[in-house]
Amino acid sequence: MKTKLVATLIFFKMIFLVIGGKTVNAVEEDIVKINPDVHVLVIYSTENWEVDENIRLLDLSIGHFTNNIEYKNVHHLEQEDLEDKTHLFYYGHVKEKLPPTISEMVSSFEGPTMAISYNTEQLGEKYSFLNVDGEKTITKIEDLKDQEKSKTINQSIVLEAKLDEGAKVLVQGDGDEGTFPLIMRKGKNYYLAADSFDRPYSVYFSQALNTFFDVETIDKTPAYIRLEDVHPLSDPNRLMAAAEELKRRDIPYMIAVIPVYTDPESGRRYHFEDQREVLKVLKYMQNNGGSVVLHGYTHQFRDSETGEGFEFWDVEHQMPIYHGPEDEVTQLLETDFENAKEYETYVETNKNYERQYIKKRITRGVQELANYGLYPLAFEAPHYTMSQNGYQVISDHFSTYVGQVQLSDEDWEIMDTTPYATQPTILNGMRLLPETIGYVQPEAEEPVKDMMNSADFYQVTEGGMLGAFYHPYLGIEGLKEVLDEMEEIKNLEWIDLKEMKNTVVVDHVNIQSENGSIEAKVNHFGLVRTSMDFLYHHIREAVIIITWVIAVIGITSVLMFSSFTLYLILRRRRLEKYIPKHSQIIDKR
Repeated sequence: MKTKLVATLIFFKMIFLVIGGKTVNAVEEDIVKINPDVHVLVIYSTENWEVDENIRLLDLSIGHFTNNIEYKNVHHLEQEDLEDKTHLFYYGHVKEKLPPTISEMVSSFEGPTMAISYNTEQLGEKYSFLNVDGEKTITKIEDLKDQEKSKTINQSIVLEAKLDEGAKVLVQGDGDEGTFPLIMRKGKNYYLAADSFDRPYSVYFSQALNTFFDVETIDKTPAYIRLEDVHPLSDPNRLMAAAEELKRRDIPYMIAVIPVYTDPESGRRYHFEDQREVLKVLKYMQNNGGSVVLHGYTHQFRDSETGEGFEFWDVEHQMPIYHGPEDEVTQLLETDFENAKEYETYVETNKNYERQYIKKRITRGVQELANYGLYPLAFEAPHYTMSQNGYQVISDHFSTYVGQVQLSDEDWEIMDTTPYATQPTILNGMRLLPETIGYVQPEAEEPVKDMMNSADFYQVTEGGMLGAFYHPYLGIEGLKEVLDEMEEIKNLEWIDLKEMKNTVVVDHVNIQSENGSIEAKVNHFGLVRTSMDFLYHHIREAVIIITWVIAVIGITSVLMFSSFTLYLILRRRRLEKYIPKHSQIIDKR
């Protein structure tokens, strides 16, 4: 009877583990809904006729569903561009007169169509069901399918759309001026009456895209917590406290690691081998739920403090890194050149400098961490700042990017996030795990409450990601508060980078992760040929081990000598007591 009971318990335990494993993997697999059979064409109207930050933000939204996305300015559209496409977007960011052929081409397209913002009256019969005229302000958004997703917002602008009876309103906005459709459809033709994809519209737009792409949503909320700005001079005690708390709660997490700390005053550089206690904690983290994310190499460009500076953007001149930190900076325009070819050569020279600069730093960062036995699985740019060219470089080495995305090459502050994990074209194949709900800001009155308000908003999008980060130097209590609040969120599932397919490749290092394990191939001989610093670390480790061995041998020898000496002393004393007594016995005889 007892044997049968034990067998039954083992059986159910195995069932539980299998089901549990499938649940975790399902969350990892479902955070991006890439369908290889979906081919999207985005036609657009912009001021300069080029892809700009607005189109890139749209790209973030669409990239959750497919990575087959093509962009065409409306004036360059040809009929053959539509031939192999399954879905069509038109984004009229500016008011303009469209080519007369557009109406016929859009009308003849048989797949689902999404129009956004202006110029819909020129799109032909498909959009005759609406008339867009003027702008209105709203202070609330209502999801007509689920009233629980209705949210009060700051005053925002919508375009006033008047609909035929056959059209259906999916989301509407309310304000002092009345109620206005925000997202609507008639058959397979959709319309967004807004000129923005940032919050608050991004969450409702992304949710509507599930219907547009005919995708079934998941009933879970993927989430992650990232420990930010961990460098060689981080407090090991506070790091360990965070690691133990996360382990106690069985929460997988990310660690944004900066391999080098540079003292802004002395210029001295500190590496993890200089701070062995911090390195020891990082290895403990990696083995107990933590996944390393490379967060730049020094997190600084000029003489700013590590963790505060911009490594891949010259914030002083509002431009990418086209020069050294001490170089005199001269920004030239196309009008400064005699012809277009000279200007193109100038631009390519700048981009090549940036490519080499970024590649050198991330290569060194990955190599240095791998030499310590730390294996980064993703990349996060310091302050999320990086040019579009920079993302192309990163994509040659990383398959996963974490954080927000800079959308402009002219202004680093033009950056944004998206509700869903995504694989947009601007990241050249990288998967983005977006940061959505921010971090604990010490200067805020109720920072954790602010984060939870954002979390509540992003849950409008079913299966949307809640990405947060925390600075360990703030202490363990703030982290506990964040985790307590996040764990109260319904259907929340912590994602684990190690469970996901990640690839990191630089010279002499190849790192792969999947199903909870990391496989790292490190060519240590190749690293040594790259820099003797990598050898010095292992020599130092060997010397420390040998020193400890010698110390242990020495201490053991001293103890053995002391023990033997004590033994001789005690033996001698016993003999001294024995000999007189023995002598007396002999004398009596």
